Amino acid sequence: MAGDLAYSDMGPAICDLDRVQYVSDWLVQQGLLGADLGDLLDGFCDHLVDSLGLPLWRGQIAMRTLHPSFEAMVYVWRRGEAVKNDRVAHTDGDTEEWKRSPFYYMLNNVEFSLRRSLEVPAGELEFPLLRDFKEAGGTDYVARIMPFGDSGAADRRTGVLTSWISDRPGGFTEVEVAALDRLQSRLALTIKTILSEEITKNVASTYVGPEAARRILGGKIQRGAVDVIHAAIVFMDLRGFTGVSDRAPREDLVPMLDDYLECMVAPVVEHGGQVLKFVGDGLLATFDLAGRERDFICHDALGSATRALAMTAALNDVRAAAGKPVMELDVALHLGDVLFGNVGAADRLDFTVIGPAVNEASRIEALADELDVNLLVSETFADAATQCAPYLRSLGRHALRGLDREQEIFTLKDESLVEA
Repeated sequence: MAGDLAYSDMGPAICDLDRVQYVSDWLVQQGLLGADLGDLLDGFCDHLVDSLGLPLWRGQIAMRTLHPSFEAMVYVWRRGEAVKNDRVAHTDGDTEEWKRSPFYYMLNNVEFSLRRSLEVPAGELEFPLLRDFKEAGGTDYVARIMPFGDSGAADRRTGVLTSWISDRPGGFTEVEVAALDRLQSRLALTIKTILSEEITKNVASTYVGPEAARRILGGKIQRGAVDVIHAAIVFMDLRGFTGVSDRAPREDLVPMLDDYLECMVAPVVEHGGQVLKFVGDGLLATFDLAGRERDFICHDALGSATRALAMTAALNDVRAAAGKPVMELDVALHLGDVLFGNVGAADRLDFTVIGPAVNEASRIEALADELDVNLLVSETFADAATQCAPYLRSLGRHALRGLDREQEIFTLKDESLVEA
């Protein structure tokens, strides 16, 4: 039979190359579909057990990624359980747990395959992790490293780490390990395809925001291609940053700014807004009015502003107690049309927001120091935010730089409402 593997000890399922090819084709399909990595591992392990008859008890895949919050992802399958996903945080160096792992040994000794029988005395197992697997009932451990390209093999930073454990007495047969190895290159290629797309989305979302990333990756990259968005506009800026930055030690400057920007960004995201651009020591965010009543959107925008002010105040208390310099946050809320899209030169574009409403929000924020308040609301925003009207008080009419007409400006009636 042409589909038979040439092994004398092959089992009834694993002997059929057609079944192995079926799983291989399934892996290719998952890569084309862009499957979730957890679902990929779940389906692959199920196929190993159900289609090929492998006595698989535990399967794991791990890979590095590009993400600001974590360095690597680990997915673990156990028979009869849902796949578990763990994210490995960025660290300044190797942890002691990692240094004692089989993969650390493999990477540092440039060994891309490792197999250990777990049916030996625990004292003969050189890795603590394998002793844990033995105690849990494992009998055989197979690990592989599949680098992505020559550079991945050389610097050991890109690729897929896999491990497979059996709990059958005697562990895997040689035929079963051969089938695993035959399929793992397909598995690695599928993971690379899915991971590359996820990295692209992560990096784009991190640097330009989720909405801009969606538009860019959706093909809106032609210079001059812009959309008009009717939105509530939030402009935040740190008062006194220039003076503080001149006095602060260089090594403290970026961590300090990151802490303050976290106080601004988190509330915007939590309330459903989009941070479109960092502007020096501040940011510009929008709450799209499409699909919802203006009143509710303005309520969310005001909520993000008051939450940002409260978080900044709490941060200032911590910094002041530690003898560190503090800064006030000024916020302006406005309503209007913004142009959202590609602006720049032919080969260097910025996906940004422009328009009179954006300029107006910036000029309203500039009044905060003069009026000695931290939150300013335009009359356009106040008119739309009917739910919020009881919480606002007028600061009178004021001229904005570059605009012909004066505009009535509002703030909170009671600063204690910042904590609401």
